[in-house]
Amino acid sequence: MLLHDRQHARSEACILTRLLTLIATITLAAAVLFRSPSDFRMAVCIVVSVAAAMVVIRCLFTGKLLWTLLFLGVLGIFTPFHRTQFSHFVISMLDMATLALLAASPMILGKSTNPFVFKHANGTAVIPRN
Repeated sequence: MLLHDRQHARSEACILTRLLTLIATITLAAAVLFRSPSDFRMAVCIVVSVAAAMVVIRCLFTGKLLWTLLFLGVLGIFTPFHRTQFSHFVISMLDMATLALLAASPMILGKSTNPFVFKHANGTAVIPRN
């Protein structure tokens, strides 16, 4: 029963992460396609920050540390609590790069790698014992 509850919670977290990244992707696409006013920019930063934080947590739990650092960078760039001094061109480039990264996040998170499971060259998994 406990294993079923864990799998159910994991699938709910996966659905929530995908939903948040989809919303953030659509929001960023609107910001890239249409020149957004500063009021909309704050909403974009909040939505992208929430999605990036969720992806960071999922990457940590799946053992993908490089992706965790990359999404932490996204979180740092889109933190809505500071004013950015970037030019409009740099902001547009960061938006497009983040848009691509968020769009690719389902593929990034698709295959979970457990940090405690090692695989042999032949593909069989070995779980270390304590």
